[in-house]
Amino acid sequence: MKNDEGSLELGAVLMLMFIAALIGGGVLFAASGMGYMRSDTRDAAEKNAADLLLDEIVAEMQPLALYPYDHANSEVLDELRWKHSGNALEFDDISSGYNLNFLSDADLADPLLARFIFRDNSGSNFIRWRNANGLSPSKEPWREFIKDDAWEACVSHGWLHASDMESFAFGKASASFGAVSEDSLFPLVNYFPRINVNAVDPEILRPLILRGSFRVQRPGEKADALISRLRSGALLPADISSTLQIPVSHPLMAYLGTKTAFWKITLRLRDGLSLQAVVAAIPKKDGGAQEIERYQLIERSFIGN
Repeated sequence: MKNDEGSLELGAVLMLMFIAALIGGGVLFAASGMGYMRSDTRDAAEKNAADLLLDEIVAEMQPLALYPYDHANSEVLDELRWKHSGNALEFDDISSGYNLNFLSDADLADPLLARFIFRDNSGSNFIRWRNANGLSPSKEPWREFIKDDAWEACVSHGWLHASDMESFAFGKASASFGAVSEDSLFPLVNYFPRINVNAVDPEILRPLILRGSFRVQRPGEKADALISRLRSGALLPADISSTLQIPVSHPLMAYLGTKTAFWKITLRLRDGLSLQAVVAAIPKKDGGAQEIERYQLIERSFIGN
């Protein structure tokens, strides 16, 4: 039984980290194709056409990597929505927020963050649950721990930041893949900021800015200023650091960025059938903190029949 549990946990880690999809995507989609062959011809043709359309959209997303910030109404995404309006194409940022898989124990136990996220105002119960159950590929198992008001602020997709080498997640990744360095775990472990500030309710950033260990001067005033600026429009990384009056190398900037790591794509194929996919921004190895090499499709599923 213990071996089975270990295999299940490793499978969850692989799904969560997307390493299997990044390395073995051919196997994933070949299996999908076999499934089409077993279905009726019309259904197979419809789904194969949907896959080709999805490949086209991912290819058309690539220029987004050149922009210094992402926003729901960015020029690239708006053009794609217009071009594929017949399929009601939509993009959603699914990685900007508090990823409870990857936050360190210090993050989870921080009084301000814990009071914002957890029903019991403490991260200790969640940490015990996570230590017993491992990492989760979905945030649904966390629902009993998270306050209703904080649910949308929490995510289960994301990259593991290189500054979290002492975290539970880094330990699990290292054990699963037999690796001990950030370099050997790339792209899973990188320097991509955890939150695109342009994609969240700005108020969720307040606990981070007020956190004592970050030593932001006059943090309440700075939080108000950043939140006010975000409500007026999208920001660049330099705008964040200047508003908070911290250098770009400040530890808080590992949390606050302006690019989205994981996008969910939704396409309506016909009444009763939709396609959902996840596209990852693959960081450029040895590049800047938000420098993206490419966007890569890592997961897709059909909803309906």
